[in-house]
Amino acid sequence: MPAKKVAKKKTTVKKSATTKKTSKSKSNALPYRKSTVKTTKQAGVKKTVKKATVKSSTKKQNVAKKTSTKKPATKNVAKKSNVKKTVAKKSTVSKKPVAKKPGVKKSAASKKPVAKKSIKAKTVSAKKVTTKKPVSAVTPKAVETKAVKKVETTKRTLAKDNYRLPQTVWPDHYQITLQPDLESKTFTGNVEIDIRVLEPTNTITLNTKEIEIQKASVELANGGEEQEVKTIKYDKDKQFAILSFAKPLSVGNWKISSSFSGVLNEKLKGFYYSSWSDEAGNKHPLAVTQFESTDARRAFPCFDEPEFKATYDVALVVPKNLAALSNGRAIAEDFDPATGLKTVRFKKTMKMSTYLLAFLVGDFVSSKAVTANGIELRAWTVPGRENLTKFSLEVAAFTIDYFEKYFGVDYPAPDKCDLVAIPDFAAGAMENKDCITFRETALLVDEKTATHSELERVAEVVMHELAHMWFGDLVTMRWWNGLWLNEAFATFMEMKALDTYKPEWKVWDKFGLSRAAAFRVDSLKSTHPIECPVHRAEEAQELFDVISYQKGCSVLYQIEQFIGENVFQKGINYYLNKHSYGNTETHDLWDGLEWGCKNSGSETPVRKIMDNWVFTAGHPILTVSEGKDNNSLEIGQKLFRFLAPKTSNEIYQVPVTMKLVFADGEKKTEKFVLNKKNETIIYDKPIKYVVVNASGSGFYRVSYSPALVNKLLSSPKENLSVIERFNLVNDSWAATKAGFMTASNYLDMVKLFVDEDDVSVWQIITSSLNSLRFLTSGESRQEFKHFVKTLCKTKAKELGWTPGAHESSQTKQLRAVLIEALGMMAEDQETYEDAQKAFASWKTDKASIDSNLLPAIVNILAYHGDEKLYDEYLSISKHAKTPQETLRFLYALAQFRNPHLLDKTMTSCVNGDVRTQDAPFLFIMIANNEIAIPAAWKFLQKNWEAMIKAYPDTGVVRLCSSVIPTLDKENLEREAQQFFAKHKVKSGDMAISQALEMLRVNVLFRERETKNIARYLEVQK
Repeated sequence: MPAKKVAKKKTTVKKSATTKKTSKSKSNALPYRKSTVKTTKQAGVKKTVKKATVKSSTKKQNVAKKTSTKKPATKNVAKKSNVKKTVAKKSTVSKKPVAKKPGVKKSAASKKPVAKKSIKAKTVSAKKVTTKKPVSAVTPKAVETKAVKKVETTKRTLAKDNYRLPQTVWPDHYQITLQPDLESKTFTGNVEIDIRVLEPTNTITLNTKEIEIQKASVELANGGEEQEVKTIKYDKDKQFAILSFAKPLSVGNWKISSSFSGVLNEKLKGFYYSSWSDEAGNKHPLAVTQFESTDARRAFPCFDEPEFKATYDVALVVPKNLAALSNGRAIAEDFDPATGLKTVRFKKTMKMSTYLLAFLVGDFVSSKAVTANGIELRAWTVPGRENLTKFSLEVAAFTIDYFEKYFGVDYPAPDKCDLVAIPDFAAGAMENKDCITFRETALLVDEKTATHSELERVAEVVMHELAHMWFGDLVTMRWWNGLWLNEAFATFMEMKALDTYKPEWKVWDKFGLSRAAAFRVDSLKSTHPIECPVHRAEEAQELFDVISYQKGCSVLYQIEQFIGENVFQKGINYYLNKHSYGNTETHDLWDGLEWGCKNSGSETPVRKIMDNWVFTAGHPILTVSEGKDNNSLEIGQKLFRFLAPKTSNEIYQVPVTMKLVFADGEKKTEKFVLNKKNETIIYDKPIKYVVVNASGSGFYRVSYSPALVNKLLSSPKENLSVIERFNLVNDSWAATKAGFMTASNYLDMVKLFVDEDDVSVWQIITSSLNSLRFLTSGESRQEFKHFVKTLCKTKAKELGWTPGAHESSQTKQLRAVLIEALGMMAEDQETYEDAQKAFASWKTDKASIDSNLLPAIVNILAYHGDEKLYDEYLSISKHAKTPQETLRFLYALAQFRNPHLLDKTMTSCVNGDVRTQDAPFLFIMIANNEIAIPAAWKFLQKNWEAMIKAYPDTGVVRLCSSVIPTLDKENLEREAQQFFAKHKVKSGDMAISQALEMLRVNVLFRERETKNIARYLEVQK
């Protein structure tokens, strides 16, 4: 591409990626200078603070800015490392002022008297953390504030905000008593809410849903005036209960009292009913909660928005033989012989949002306690699974220690933290403060029999939820448009923590797979920005997707690697300390990161870069080619879409890390912001090869010219790191799906990876091959099997079936990936027979084969299996001792190819044989079985009402968004469009739109490549 501006580059630079700024650079420019400030640990802050301190902190927080959703300017903001611009002018971007520290006085109680306690010797020990501690001198103290931002209380006048509560009344404290009846699946309760009335009003509006208020009254806090509620008006659409009074309530402190009743629903949200069965088949009921995002209103009348933070006193009235859990520690228990019920009272919580509250009642039993830095950790399960908690507790103990050091803030409101495994749970886990709830597979695991992926999953989820104790619970987004502040950061921190806990797992390499999932959705026209408006409760649920989580994590990783890990950490310390116990918007995070940059001597325009990535949908692809000679590079950017837009003028602020190897052997890495359509870079000596997006932290794709990609692939393992190889394959596969590259060219490239030894690279290769397999049939299918066998057999033979003594976890996983590809895609007879022998051995001695290989063996046998094996798998699933083994054999039922058996499995998804939390995922796997696609689609349409009635709303959304793209024939596509035009999916508009677009991509791909692949495979004979 022709360059708009030409820059001549110097080559006499250090080989370090972090080159120094030139003395001429006075703009907001990169490269940056790494901080050399020595760091120290900052003490945590006790909840008791001087009155003057509270006022000071509150005053500062009352002046919060509103988030700007305007697209950032696209002017040049950064100079390149050691580059002389021959045409370009200096940047005119104005510098942001350094954020001032709030005037918070340190109380004597906040000083750290002694070094932190280590984890007790008799408990699971946390591993030593090598993270550098933050600078206490440059981070303000965390202060719990009680005042409310009155400046913003009466500004909700726009029509789009009419689903939001008025801000004339604010809660300070709730006193809640709940009595669930597990037999009738109902509950009753009462709540007293201490409120502050900021303007005279005749009404108080609360959030309620599917509960009925029997009686309500209000009285002045000092015991003076009291009024009964005159009327209660329910607005079901807005989920409001509007309490009206005979005369206005005056400005001041009041108390609302109400009694109410509700239903323990079976949709896995709000205060809901669950159950478990013992070995004798006896059913035991449970009552548990899931309030995020807007379902606390199903349990009690409340101000159910994140910004309405308050404290909570909770009491649960339950049968004497059952356990009761909540956020606080149980501090009192009173038994009433007349009723046979006990009242369990819990310690007052810290100031937090309603969605973080939790109540659990049932036959829960506790593990032994583990103490980490003074925090008592326990895992709770249904009876018989206590032995599966050791690993998650070890992870939790390490994580608390790691996060306290990294964040420079002690565990918020330290007392205890319960980790509770729930048999029926719609999400993976939920970060209720000090009472974290989990799906069983995300908490309970047997280290001896689990695969590496299963252990990694447990570690990731535990770390993710504990990260929320700071990001989400201590500092909370102001409204649901800022959900990514919670979820992206928790995802990012789970990766940081896991990489420190198990560096040998190389989790940032594996993160490429998660990032690839975000790339796929973000390549659609129907994608959304990381942060986008939320006007009503149901819209919040749509944002719990790979864009908020994985893309959000990716752009945080991108900026962290660009500005430097120490600089980034300083900014996060600043952000958390400044906003503790409060609410924030996205710009508050940018303020913190820019403060970190400035404090380290860098002028990196974090806000300009990150606003571009957070408020703009999509991502760019960078095109890289040689210039007129070997001394120059042409780099351009354009929006990447599977269905290419007619025009696109979007320019991204792309933080580029580029690795260069010159013909004379010199190597160097450069960082710069690409903020224009095209750039020409000239060097004074020839380039051997170049890697753009070096180290793989950038959230953008790269397309090299044929000459440059051939240089890279002349020796891929020597020229490219694991994540760089992964990105090259993934970007090429995306280009193939979009029609920018032919499938035959892609297969030619894949053949060059026959000696690849990393599991992540092979996973993206085998996943893409499986998609291409669906485009073959008859003779071309036979040739495709041969292609896969030729590609995989050499490396599989090299690895064998038995792990070596000191084999890495990556190699163990790779063995399974290759063997499964041979046994299923290639239908290799030798592999099938070896799998039969291995399974027979496993049934006799479960230690006889590597646990990482078992899922592949189970799937291979199912792929070739008969009804006898089907029944055996079903029996193993029902009697399994771990949740992982239960699902391993249950989900394998979807791999059988007998239509009768597949029909049987589909029926089990709606007749109650499979838990409603698992049924949508089992059905998704059936719909991805080539044999079952047409039948699964017909079954879904026929049983639609039963599915939406039984499944959690999130399960229905996941089901539809996964099934739709499999229908890649024009007739099925038309049926899908017609069906979902008539059948709306709750909280699923965005996901269904994306799925239908992905279906269009797949239909076009099939039409474009089917004959081409057949011709290519014919030539390969």
